[in-house]
Amino acid sequence: MCRIVRFIVVVAALGVSGIADAGPVGLKPFSIDTFLEPLNDPNVNVPFPTAGDSYCSATNGCGTIRSAGQAALMWTTGDFVISSVFSTTGLTAATDLTADWTFLDDLGGGGNNETWFVYVNGVSIASVPIGDCGYCNTIGTVTGTVFFAGIPPLGGGYQVELILQNTIPPGGGSVAWQDGGITGLSGIAAAVPEPGSLVLVGTAIALLAVVLRRRSL
Repeated sequence: MCRIVRFIVVVAALGVSGIADAGPVGLKPFSIDTFLEPLNDPNVNVPFPTAGDSYCSATNGCGTIRSAGQAALMWTTGDFVISSVFSTTGLTAATDLTADWTFLDDLGGGGNNETWFVYVNGVSIASVPIGDCGYCNTIGTVTGTVFFAGIPPLGGGYQVELILQNTIPPGGGSVAWQDGGITGLSGIAAAVPEPGSLVLVGTAIALLAVVLRRRSL
């Protein structure tokens, strides 16, 4: 599988909450003054991570997430889970992503945290910090929305990917992404002619038809 990875220095953090945590972490988007959410923004919700999505773990091998299951346990830099390419009718550029994801958190050993980067069509747009929970073996959630510069469709649509950025030492636990996640993409819609413009076009076509008819007589 060909995966395009393009790193950018500044990333935003999606909020992460786990059963063992005190509460959700606030979302930290890019500078909103720079990347404002468009007024004309169709939304596309797709399952991710979900059953059928591909994953690779350097330790536990590659495969696809099973229904009501999860990816392999992951703790090595470069481990990933990736969606299929999904079409986005009417969306000419994605500018924000909303996450509703779940994962099994079994990190432990004192400060063994994982950092995951979120990619849209190979562009890094956010990070997800998952904390050491003392081998709690509980389900955590990732929720929130981040905004970013417009990303055009690639290969007929969009592909979302999570890539682990650090390696946990032996015995430090792991994370596994689970089936049932939902990812929303919103952005800039294709331009739609205004009603007045459509009337002018229709009038011009009618006049052209009259002229052509007279010439044929």
